[in-house]
Amino acid sequence: MDRVDAALTAGMVGCLAVLAALAAPFALISEPGTGLGVYYASGPVGVGAVVFLAVLLLVVFLSGRQSHTDDVMVAGIAVVAAVALLAATVGWALAVDQQNLFSFPASAQWITMHRWVVVALAATVPVSAAAYASEAL
Repeated sequence: MDRVDAALTAGMVGCLAVLAALAAPFALISEPGTGLGVYYASGPVGVGAVVFLAVLLLVVFLSGRQSHTDDVMVAGIAVVAAVALLAATVGWALAVDQQNLFSFPASAQWITMHRWVVVALAATVPVSAAAYASEAL
């Protein structure tokens, strides 16, 4: 596997990891009335922007594998969208209300660190996009 393929694969894995981490609370917290809706709606646009950008970046990274796409254009789109993904994730994580986090049941106290895990996973995507851009140029 060459560096371009490795960067594209790492970007796709990073996007899938962000999406999986965002879906985890729905699967792991089964008690009703937990406030997940408020948690995910925090910030100016909520977590919807993060999900949208992660899916968009999956498509961008996949298109980078196609031989009929311009590598420079795909790399530019990937870098800009990946930085936007990280910014949206950080904006959402900083806007989460602390009182909402501590309203979850005792079995789900891991939710207090969940947003920072999502930020850490989202931070891998711009690194992958930058690596792809440096190889594509």
